[in-house]
Formats: sequence, structure tokens, C-alpha cells
Amino acid sequence: MGRSVAAPPALLDGLLLATLCAECVSLVYILERDLLFTLLGMLLMVAVAIFAVKASFGVGGAWFSRTFLKHLGDPLKKRTTLKKFTEQSWQLAIHVSMTALELVVLADKTWWADTRSMWNPKSVTCDFPTHDYLTELLYMAQLAIWIYTAFSCKFLEEIRKDYAVMMTHHVVTIALVSWSYAQGYLPIGVLILLVHDASDIPVDLMKMANYLKLGGPRGFFLTEILFAIVLSMWFVVRLYLFPTKLINSAFWENREACMATLAEAHDLRILSFPGVPMWFGFNALLLTLFALHIWWGFLLVRLLVTVMTKTAHDTAKEEYEGTSSDDDGDDAKDKTD
Repeated sequence: MGRSVAAPPALLDGLLLATLCAECVSLVYILERDLLFTLLGMLLMVAVAIFAVKASFGVGGAWFSRTFLKHLGDPLKKRTTLKKFTEQSWQLAIHVSMTALELVVLADKTWWADTRSMWNPKSVTCDFPTHDYLTELLYMAQLAIWIYTAFSCKFLEEIRKDYAVMMTHHVVTIALVSWSYAQGYLPIGVLILLVHDASDIPVDLMKMANYLKLGGPRGFFLTEILFAIVLSMWFVVRLYLFPTKLINSAFWENREACMATLAEAHDLRILSFPGVPMWFGFNALLLTLFALHIWWGFLLVRLLVTVMTKTAHDTAKEEYEGTSSDDDGDDAKDKTD
């Protein structure tokens, strides 16, 4: 029988929700009127697209499971499992589409190859006052997605073991996207989004493969292969490139571009340049995000250790996906069917 998940602490949950609402209100003051309407339109488009993706994967996934995976016991026959599969499907669709859009935005940019080009030495705060429409459109799409995802995590999805961590991640990400837009730090914002979206694709695929029980020899070891890819990408992208390339650029290269000499930039006792308040806040959010990466990296390592003694499917279900109160009812229903 599945284990029910305890509700998160009321104080923490309330604080996260209040922060999320405050972030949404702040966007009214941050965004220009035309972009605000674009954001509202994007929210509607995201909701419709997610509904369509979930419906498609719900029908298609159930058909695929009962048609081709009978030898695995029709993995998606449980209502809860099918629901989790469809929930993951829209996240996969978003991560793939946003990664593609981010790569299009970066096609004619030097930001990744030369991170110093993300900062404008002609500005006292190192920002670029204007950006092309496609970059701004990407930002509005991402804000719409993260706002929807945060409210979905709170009100639409089942409560899971990592609910508080996920909500914190959503709130911090919305703050980073909003803050980087308000400060004109869109270049580093695009790279942060790319790092997250691209590295989330194998996570989505691994979870969906796990729901389909595609582990072990009967599933051609697909879950295990995807887990190896997830583990590799997580450590390379989230735990190495993110701090050494992006946090380093936001922390040091920003100061080097804004201050008169390298000596001043590297002397953290000097806090006189105009961007200091924003610099502190932005880097604090990046470090918070990195701390979450470390936590999830620890969970992946623990998963690797545990998988040595259990099947990949059982391990992933217990350690990575979390459980919900619906699992109990679903298991009980299966026993009576």
C-alpha cells in the first residue's frame, strides 16, 4: 500500500504562496503595458497547450500501454499512474519547446561562448537597456510557464515529498526571471533558463519511462539508461557549468564590467558601484538555486546507491517521484478489481 504524504508546514506553505502572489503583483509594475498583455495572453496559451498535451498523452499513453506493454502488465492502467504520466508529459513538451526557442534566441549571440559579453561596460549597472523582440517574447513565455507551474504545484497537482523544495524552486525562478528583466540582465537570464530546460528533458523522459515500467531487461534497460544520462547531465550542467560559468559571471564579471579596475572589482570591501543592491540580490537568488541543485544532486546519488539493491522502477518510485495520498486509494481499488 502506498504511503500518504504529510502536508507541508502551514507557515512555510503560506509564506511561499504569499511570495508567489507578491511576485505576480510586482510584474504589473515591472512590465510595460504591451508586455503585460503579452504575458496574460501567454498564460492563456500555456493553459490551453497544457490541456491539449495532457489529453493527447492521456489517450495515446493509455493506448500504447495496453497495446504494446501487456507483457509489463499494462503499466498505465492505474488511474494515478496515468495521471502522473500525463502530468509529466506537459512538462516534457514545455522543456523541449523552450529549449528550442532558447537556442534560436542564442543563435546569433555570443553570450555562452563569451560570458563577459552579457554585461554592458557602458552602463553604470552593466545592463543592456533594449533587447530584440524574440528575447522578450521568450521571457514572457517563461514567466507564463513558471507562474502556471507554481500555481499548478500548489492547487492542481498531488502533494509529493519534495513539494516544499519544488515550490521554493518555482518562487526563486520567477524572482530571477522577473529581476533579470527589470534590471536588463536578460542575457544571463536566457542562459539560466537554457541550463534548466535542457537538463530537465532527460529527467522528464526518465520519469515517463519509469511510469511505463521500461526498466530491466524486459524494458530494454531504458529507465537505467536515462537515469545514467540524468546523473551525468545533472553533475555537468547543474553542479559544474551553472556555478563556474553563470554564477561566476554574475558574481565577478559583472563587477569587472561595472568597476574601474580589476583590483576594485575583486575587492569585495568596495561596494560603491551603483549595481550593488541588485548585484547582491541577484547573486543570492542564484546561490539559492544552486543549493537546490546540490540537494537534488544528493537525491540522485542516493538513488544510485539504492538502485544497486532494488529494481530501477521501485527505487525511482520511492525516492524520486514521491508518493501521494491517491496512491493508497488506487492500490486498494486494484485489489478489489
